[in-house]
Amino acid sequence: MYYFGLMLSLSAIYMIAGCGAAFSLKTGRVNLAGEGLIYLGGFLCAVLLDLFARVKLPAFFAVFLAFMVAAAAGALLLIFCEALYKIKHADFLLTTFITSSAIIPLIDGLISGPFRTKTGNLLATSYLAPQYRFVSILKPSPLNCTIFAAITLCIALELFFTKTRIGKRTQIYGISPKFSLYSGFDCNKITFTSATAGGALHSIAGAAAVCGIYFTCHTSFYSGLGWNALSVAMIARTRPALIIPASVAMAALMTYSSRYALYSNLDFDVNMLIQAVILFLVAIGGKKHD
Repeated sequence: MYYFGLMLSLSAIYMIAGCGAAFSLKTGRVNLAGEGLIYLGGFLCAVLLDLFARVKLPAFFAVFLAFMVAAAAGALLLIFCEALYKIKHADFLLTTFITSSAIIPLIDGLISGPFRTKTGNLLATSYLAPQYRFVSILKPSPLNCTIFAAITLCIALELFFTKTRIGKRTQIYGISPKFSLYSGFDCNKITFTSATAGGALHSIAGAAAVCGIYFTCHTSFYSGLGWNALSVAMIARTRPALIIPASVAMAALMTYSSRYALYSNLDFDVNMLIQAVILFLVAIGGKKHD
């Protein structure tokens, strides 16, 4: 029961971050800043909730504000990368990768320094106050209401891309930016909106992981989440509705492979091997473009 609930909890994180990755892919961009953005969202959420606990801010407002700050930070970073692409023609793939590579060691330093918990030997922030933690709906697992929010998000984004004008134009832009430009679409609005949503959703995924699974931001909690979310989005062909089963399948692979490795005393990280194989299969299975 624990591993089943953990699997569903992890799939919810993949759904949220996968939708963020899908936004970039819809516009023809590949966002490699996923892990850094998830780490940033989790760190900001943990630090802010620790501060709010000291001033005794009510749980709803504290969690809502922490999530909004995390989302804003992630959105701003991806908007910055998009602006570099628009103004300086910097490669979006490269700038997002560099952004993630810069954020991760910076947060590692903050966690191991001024924001490290004073109790225990774990390199982590202070544990969240009980009132700020998402309540488990399947004990003893960490499964919580995030799974319902994530599924709702995927369904809402599926309707957004298929039923709304801006959603349809976003997909057309991803297929042919020149056609979109000559058709009079506001291309800057499309790309910056996608960057804003993509960055915000990745950071929200990190905040949800901290509040619902780990209850603290420890170093490397983000490991694999960003890459797996990107894999999920690519497996689903950027279809938000298909991100739901893809996320569940990915989470099942990660969770039960870890369980197998634990009980089999494997000497290598089987999860990293699975991630590499999945990304390789997605890459060779992609469509060819002239």
